[in-house]
Amino acid sequence: MKKSGPLSRALISLLLLGAGACAKKEQIVIFATGRSQGRLWAEEAPGASERAGGLAVFKSLYDQEKLPKLAVDTGNWFSATPEGWLTRGRSTLACFNAVPYTAAAPGLEDLALTPQELQKLAESSAMPLLASNLYLKTNKKPPFLFSSRIVEAGGRKVGIFSLLINSPSTPNKPKYLPNYKLEKETYEAQRAIKALRDEGAQLIVMLLGVNPREKASQDFFRDLLSKLPRIDLVITDEPSVKKPFRVNRAWVAGAGLEMASAARLGLRLDRAGKMTGLSWKKIPLSAAKYGEDPGMLKVIGGFRKSAAAHFSRRVGFLSAALPLSDGGVSPAADFAADCMRRWAKTNAAIIGLKEPAAGFSSGTVTVGDLYASFPLDSSVVFVKIRGDDLERALSGLQPGEISVSGLRLFLRSGALERTETDSGPLVPGHIYRLAVPDSLASGRENPLLSSAMEFANSRRYLREVMGWCFSRQKSFSRPAGGRIVQAGDK
Repeated sequence: MKKSGPLSRALISLLLLGAGACAKKEQIVIFATGRSQGRLWAEEAPGASERAGGLAVFKSLYDQEKLPKLAVDTGNWFSATPEGWLTRGRSTLACFNAVPYTAAAPGLEDLALTPQELQKLAESSAMPLLASNLYLKTNKKPPFLFSSRIVEAGGRKVGIFSLLINSPSTPNKPKYLPNYKLEKETYEAQRAIKALRDEGAQLIVMLLGVNPREKASQDFFRDLLSKLPRIDLVITDEPSVKKPFRVNRAWVAGAGLEMASAARLGLRLDRAGKMTGLSWKKIPLSAAKYGEDPGMLKVIGGFRKSAAAHFSRRVGFLSAALPLSDGGVSPAADFAADCMRRWAKTNAAIIGLKEPAAGFSSGTVTVGDLYASFPLDSSVVFVKIRGDDLERALSGLQPGEISVSGLRLFLRSGALERTETDSGPLVPGHIYRLAVPDSLASGRENPLLSSAMEFANSRRYLREVMGWCFSRQKSFSRPAGGRIVQAGDK
């Protein structure tokens, strides 16, 4: 065999380099996150010696990627942290802008924002916010959101749209929310896909947000995709999607969640731009491994400083601690029940023991204490109900899972035997006014909801009402004989 000379070897090297360059052009990387819920910065995990998570780490990881890339997010931007609630998602979107992300979709929890609040958030976003099946209560599309958008990566046109799924167990049904309407996902997806194809999209990517309170099985994805025109990739925040799987020609892959990790999706393409394969990796956001971007740290630092000032504000004072649990009762829940009753000026109040997550120490109570003890976004609901219906509704609740104010529940063998008010037994035809968190007045099977004559949401968060009470009250009462009395108790 004839040996190659220096010129031939140089030519071969150039050809190999060119081939490598061409190969790189046939790959696109998408970094996907979801359910950050206001988690902006790295934290030290319990038992760990290093800091992890946060957008400064993600920014550093994203910048280190050499292939053509995009960053997308599936929503839920502020619901888990006091800092997120303080800015109503603005802090998260500001960090997304600094990465920069290519597209994002509001999650179901973000729809706690009014249309005016969501519009302000969209106007602060440098990227399009996508919501293909989201409508206002007027049946009009929100003019500040997009049904779909085409972006470019590696010379390819990538079409992106988003669906919100309220209930995977009962799919493809309209859902009416306080300020919005979710339309049937199949119809809206078909419209978005057609629009993207008409605009010349070579790849179609769906961002699919699932209600965090429910679970979407693989059968849900298979059924949904069987009703749609061909798409290439579904990126979902469903936690049970541990690894990618295929439905016909579409890949379904999970996003990195809670800003503790990011999903890196490598899309392999042929020369025509069609997707031929997918690589997927869940990347823990390790500050030690990837570092933290200095610019992002400055953005985050500004929000941390303002949050620290806000949450250190004094709202009241306690002369004695309010523990979460003490001798089989929950002083924190009892205080909250008394508080709702006092604030709402009702005959009685009922609260679930799962509402408070922590008790209160004696001394100064701060805004931060309110968020730590009442992290759920429950609001106070006014209920009108007849005495006999109230007794029936209380029988449908678990007495060991609630606290009451203005009522005494008498149990025998764990079941409700009778109910009394401060003035005596319940009068069947009398109308009583109650204050309850909305968690006790939602859901079709809820006994309070089905038995009530009338109810109205105050739109005031329970933690805000608690702050009102702490500013006026330094202790809570323990009614003689207790609020829930077992047979045989004195």
